[in-house]
Amino acid sequence: MYTRSESFFSGYDKTKLFLQKWTTPNAVGTILLTHGQAEHSDCYLRLINALDGQGWNFIAWDLRGHGKSEGLRGYAKDFDEYVLDYKVFLELALGFFDVHSKPVVLLGHSMGGLVQTCALTEKKHLNDIIAAQILSSPLFGVSVEVPEWKDKGAGILNSLLPKFTLSNEIKNDSLTRDLDVIREYEQDTYRHGRISSGVYLGFKREFARVQSKSQDITIPTLLHISDADPIVSTSSAIKFFDALGSTSKTLKMFEGAKHELYNDTVRAEVFKVVIDFLKQFAQEPKFK
Repeated sequence: MYTRSESFFSGYDKTKLFLQKWTTPNAVGTILLTHGQAEHSDCYLRLINALDGQGWNFIAWDLRGHGKSEGLRGYAKDFDEYVLDYKVFLELALGFFDVHSKPVVLLGHSMGGLVQTCALTEKKHLNDIIAAQILSSPLFGVSVEVPEWKDKGAGILNSLLPKFTLSNEIKNDSLTRDLDVIREYEQDTYRHGRISSGVYLGFKREFARVQSKSQDITIPTLLHISDADPIVSTSSAIKFFDALGSTSKTLKMFEGAKHELYNDTVRAEVFKVVIDFLKQFAQEPKFK
């Protein structure tokens, strides 16, 4: 059984950011979890509960403008703000007593996967202290249809009205095939459907950069994604995976699945893949 706790920490510019921990006695290691755009850390309770008994601690946070963290919903001046906050989160989490001297695994979903990857390519020393990473439907390209006027007008909007947010064009039935989960999403007041032009332009900028730097990531990696993800580009994720510098990497593709694999009808199979991947790191401390 987990013991859950919550707190807040200061982001790179002192923005108040929410953090929560699920800890277990005699943990074999810790998973640091970063959610995707428009959701929040509580959206991973099914994954966390599925791993109860496996001996892993979880530490998760809410991005600025998401969940219980401060900020206008869906707004950041630039995508880089998420990456800067992530680096603060990472340094804080690695310093916790119950994390120290045991394996640390990074887990990022969708935009959280892009945030995580940006940090790994910018801070190469992390390859020496992080045991592994899991990328869940990472945002390395988009497949959701963005209206042309939004795409071409994002730069102008960012210059004139940077805090104005627009719909992210994501529908709940693109996230999961589970009708009960969709109803849950509809009642979740912390979920939103907004994104700022600064974030949109920023992550588009990062797509090419992370592809060109993927060989710099050498830690063991699990990538799982739908074969035809309706939100992010499956082909871009595969391209990134193929170029990864890691000598230990695993790709799992789920036919017909939607974007949020941990909350989709295929989730039991996905959880098994995650558990099997983690077993190899449970007795191999890397962070000292």
